[in-house]
Amino acid sequence: MKATEGADPFGTARLRRGVLDAWGAGPARFREDANAEEDLALGGYRDRLVVELAQNAADAAARARVPGRLRLTLHPAAPGDPDDRCVLAAANTGAPLDATGVESLSTLRASAKREGHEASVGRFGVGFAAV
Repeated sequence: MKATEGADPFGTARLRRGVLDAWGAGPARFREDANAEEDLALGGYRDRLVVELAQNAADAAARARVPGRLRLTLHPAAPGDPDDRCVLAAANTGAPLDATGVESLSTLRASAKREGHEASVGRFGVGFAAV
């Protein structure tokens, strides 16, 4: 086993603990968060999957100052899958997620792309969550 296996380079355990503590301290907070995510799924972002992935790819390429490229692959459902679900895989060029980006993914409407990223396509903190 490599020394880095099992490590938590983005501090996700801390993020998870913070969310669970907030929900435990105020159960209404859990309902608020669940309602906000449901609004995304049923509301304005429900048909924007590919657009949001493309915007995130464009931003990653711009941060790395490389030409942008996005590859989407649709994998068929696994044999015997009772829901017959396909899997959409996305890969892109550009800067990988960093700790700030991962922390933004654990929140809703709290994008890391605000200050200093005015040229970013996405910056509201809902796109990736909507995907």
